[in-house]
Amino acid sequence: MIIRRYDDRAAEPAHAGTIRAHEVLPFGGALGTPFHSAWGYLPGPGALEPHAHAHDEIYIVFAGRGKVTVGDESAEVGNGDIVEIPSGLAHNIENLTQGELKWLAFWWDHQPA
Repeated sequence: MIIRRYDDRAAEPAHAGTIRAHEVLPFGGALGTPFHSAWGYLPGPGALEPHAHAHDEIYIVFAGRGKVTVGDESAEVGNGDIVEIPSGLAHNIENLTQGELKWLAFWWDHQPA
């Protein structure tokens, strides 16, 4: 059995230093996944830099409370919420509290319908 948890000692600054992140599961290879993954950590208050990329992505919030913006839409999110982010749309997440905001991000190459 392997148990994985966010570990700030393993995390590094990401997205121009606006968050701390580290890989959740290894990508590719014989034992790797077919998708990329990362823990996201944001002390409050603060925000991930807005960005867009050419892959689909989901965020799974598991600690804290924040606001996610995807394109022109914004919504508050908290523990247990899952956010779908289509490729090409600018997005960010913002910590609305003094506490920690933690989420899992999973992304993969865009698959045309």
